Amino acid sequence: MGITKKKIRIIIFGASGSIGSYLVKEYMSQNSELLLFVKNLKSKKKIINKLKFQSSAKIIIDQLNFTNFSSITKKINKHKSFVKNSDIIINATGSLGEIKNVLNINFKKFKNTMDINFFSNLILLQNLSKFIKNNKNLLIIFFSGGGVTSYRKNFGTYSISKLSLVKLIETVSNEINNKNVRINAIAPGIIQSKMIDITINNRKLVSKKEIKKIERDIKYSNDALKKLFKVINFLSSNKGKQITGKLISSKWDNIETWNKNKIKKLINKDLYNVRRIQ
Repeated sequence: MGITKKKIRIIIFGASGSIGSYLVKEYMSQNSELLLFVKNLKSKKKIINKLKFQSSAKIIIDQLNFTNFSSITKKINKHKSFVKNSDIIINATGSLGEIKNVLNINFKKFKNTMDINFFSNLILLQNLSKFIKNNKNLLIIFFSGGGVTSYRKNFGTYSISKLSLVKLIETVSNEINNKNVRINAIAPGIIQSKMIDITINNRKLVSKKEIKKIERDIKYSNDALKKLFKVINFLSSNKGKQITGKLISSKWDNIETWNKNKIKKLINKDLYNVRRIQ
């Protein structure tokens, strides 16, 4: 009698966006069990129409607005059974924020960006931590943004909020009691998305160098998504299961091809963290 292969359980927040919907499609093809969170009913209809599926025992769709902090707690509690037995948790939500010189930004708009890109993720991790204490193999993925490791003209709001998120990930990866839980940030590169559309539409506020880079790389968006999926699969595999608290570029690092020695150096040193260079 053959051994029944365990179905992978995956949670994706922001499932209707460019990255989220791509990952949903890939995991659907692997017959995974999925818990998908979308912002509202419109987003729910969007992903159902795009990927042509209905909610079922294997695919659960729920609504969650990340600006509503109390709702995060309620939804995690509602699906705690799925959370306890999950293998991969991915948060693909995010806000670009106001494109403006940081000294002139609107404070309320800045706070809203921080709420979505940072504080909601802190609350999410606090709530997840209640139910993953005994998980034997869990990978949590967040996405960093352009400007975390470099300067982007007029993207201070986005860069600051995402830099805060990257530091949160490193901190929690060290403080979480369960060492079987790994948390990493991935920089996916330029992908066709709502954020890219907003950037292009505000090209007068964006550096010419950045616009040129977007126009050059956007045609490789699908390739970037494929590489991103490979990296997530690698980090969830036995080879990558000790990697945690890192900021990884799915486009440039090629971490999925690394040998054991190179991975060991990554784990034991301050590589791929936000550090001073000496």
